[in-house]
Amino acid sequence: MEKGKTRLSTKVLFLMGGALFAMHFGGSSMIWPMTWGKESGQSILPAFVGVYLTALFFPLLAYVALSKAKGTFYQVSERVSPKFAKIFCSIAMLVLGPLFCIPRMSAAAWDAFLQVSGFQSESIIAPLIFSIMYYLITYWFIAQKSDAVDKVSKILFPVLVIAVIAIIAKGIFIPISSIEPKTYNINSFSYGFKNGYATGELLCALVYATIIIEDLKFKGIDNNFLDKNLIKVGLVGIGLLTLTHLGHMIVGAFTGSAFGELKYAALYSAVVLKLWGNVGGIIFNIALLFAALTTAIGLSVATANYFQELTKDKVSYNNAAIITLIISAIVSTIGLTTIVELAAPLLDIVYPAAIVLTLFYALIPNLDKNTTAFSSYKFAIFTAFIWGIYEGILTYMAMFKIDAGVLQKFHDVFPLTSQGLGWITITFIAAIIGAIINKRKGLT
Repeated sequence: MEKGKTRLSTKVLFLMGGALFAMHFGGSSMIWPMTWGKESGQSILPAFVGVYLTALFFPLLAYVALSKAKGTFYQVSERVSPKFAKIFCSIAMLVLGPLFCIPRMSAAAWDAFLQVSGFQSESIIAPLIFSIMYYLITYWFIAQKSDAVDKVSKILFPVLVIAVIAIIAKGIFIPISSIEPKTYNINSFSYGFKNGYATGELLCALVYATIIIEDLKFKGIDNNFLDKNLIKVGLVGIGLLTLTHLGHMIVGAFTGSAFGELKYAALYSAVVLKLWGNVGGIIFNIALLFAALTTAIGLSVATANYFQELTKDKVSYNNAAIITLIISAIVSTIGLTTIVELAAPLLDIVYPAAIVLTLFYALIPNLDKNTTAFSSYKFAIFTAFIWGIYEGILTYMAMFKIDAGVLQKFHDVFPLTSQGLGWITITFIAAIIGAIINKRKGLT
């Protein structure tokens, strides 16, 4: 292994960016943008701007933030408070890992397998066997951390690129239908902004950064040049993801009312069948299976890294990886719909705080040394996290038919709550209060 390198070659940079794109792309980021485009119709531009911020620009800023903060997601969170870091990061990693995102990927892969094979089974045995095989393959990719990124870039990335180009190119140049008005009542920008949460890409970026940094070290990049190369890889990966999101949204907008109420995987499958016939449908489902696998690989490595770090190496990387995959395999058997319904609110709990962390570290130079800015940041991230927990409780109460009463009324008082963005106002106020308190301390 060559050491002391200052930059990656163009080929290696593209392959690492491609691997990053593939890990972000996953099952959800592959199939959801087409639905966003279909539902936005003639309002696709403001909707895409909203999606771009939360699903693309913020994740890119996350790479910038961690490169400037010079630490892992957990290390940076610990600067707020060790207890906060353990709670916040653990919830985030459990959501990204075995309780939601990883099993969501294998459940999506199972759905793709059913469509490709035509196999039908009401028994839990078949999906359980599939999950075991799926996670054995995942383990092969992640068993050696140093090889994971290279395996994704050389094996899975090319398949995804070919499939995506074929679908987007034909869908744009030979539109299925005409663009119609949007189908939702809320502001298009807010619709895109909120739906960008669902991809979980910001949180993914915060944990993928560690994987990329370790791979850069393995490739011989000098420690003084890790930050610049991390940002370059992030730019390539998120740049590719931006093109695919926009392309898929345009294709979705051009479906008009051709496919009725179909959404997500069902819509994507119907579009591919219309564009490329049965052979195209098979290729799509194989691509979806591969896309789900790439994200499962990235998140499994990230989760294992986190719990190794949290336990100070008392739990080894390999043991953490095996435990993560076993739990994910079990959870995945309950089905994609149930997984999303039960665990998705956990994503909303941590996302506002993750945005605060990203924005402060990415946009404010030397945040840790600026006492006023850091005080503002601490107040803001605590408030955003508490608000996220508050909204999570309300969501679960509604899910289980429990009357929230005063709690719901208090929640609805804040601006933008109807758009799902109520945390923005209260967090902004908290940031100002934090800065004022620090200033007053300095005067006494």
